[in-house]
Amino acid sequence: MFVHKYDKRNAASIGNKAERLFVAIAGSRGYKVRPSNLNQNKINKVDFFLEKNSVIKGVDVKGQKKICAYDKDYSDEWTWVEFKNGDGFDGWLYGDSDYIAFEKKDYFIVVCRLSLVELCERMVDKSKDYASHCHQAKYRIYQRRDSEELSLIKTSDLHNLKRKKVWKKTY
Repeated sequence: MFVHKYDKRNAASIGNKAERLFVAIAGSRGYKVRPSNLNQNKINKVDFFLEKNSVIKGVDVKGQKKICAYDKDYSDEWTWVEFKNGDGFDGWLYGDSDYIAFEKKDYFIVVCRLSLVELCERMVDKSKDYASHCHQAKYRIYQRRDSEELSLIKTSDLHNLKRKKVWKKTY
């Protein structure tokens, strides 16, 4: 399990739990699952490769997130997206995965990464008028550190994408 140097709130552990649950659900849906290697995970932003009917697709799994770290509950209404990571490199939006799987309370929403990129590029204001607080990051760029660029989009935007699937957590 990769732990980023800025991970102070156990995000890697939360993400690892989401990944294990996602793998179990994928297996119950008939997918053969192969984990990525460390380089594919860190550099290419692919956690797993799913194979079914001789078709292999890369998936990046995202655990549940809060809007702000100090919030009591995780947010099902809003979803964080990453344009640039904490090291200043392209974020997971621009990785090599075919799909991004976002964990929500009762399900995973699995979306085509390219469709998500197009949605985010169109909807998020990437001007230099950055949000100064995490709650202001709705469709605006927010930086926790100087090099990172994140934004919040409504989860309903993900549900409106044509290339998406909802995987219930019951399997």
